Amino acid sequence: MLEHLQTWLRQIESNHGVNPIIFAIIYCAGVIPFWFSIYKIIAAMKTRDHRGAATFAFVLAAVIIAPFTYVAIFGHNLPTWFWGVAAAIILYSAYSVLRRIRQHWRVP
Repeated sequence: MLEHLQTWLRQIESNHGVNPIIFAIIYCAGVIPFWFSIYKIIAAMKTRDHRGAATFAFVLAAVIIAPFTYVAIFGHNLPTWFWGVAAAIILYSAYSVLRRIRQHWRVP
């Protein structure tokens, strides 16, 4: 089973120019900045610091699209469905973040 997974991952890298391990590392490395940005956005909105909220909104956007940027730069011959799934993940992430911020935003 492990050998089959390794073969599949190597095949993705050779066919599409994207290392799935690097993609996963970029994706997982964004977890802490993702949650920290949400915290800072909520804190900035509570104090009506629009500049701080905007700054961390840009950080949050960069964290969300970073793994897909890696694929866009280094990938080739990617199937169309991949970009559909990537767009769905990005859109759902944006929706989820906005919903979470609205739930926690209480003006003092």
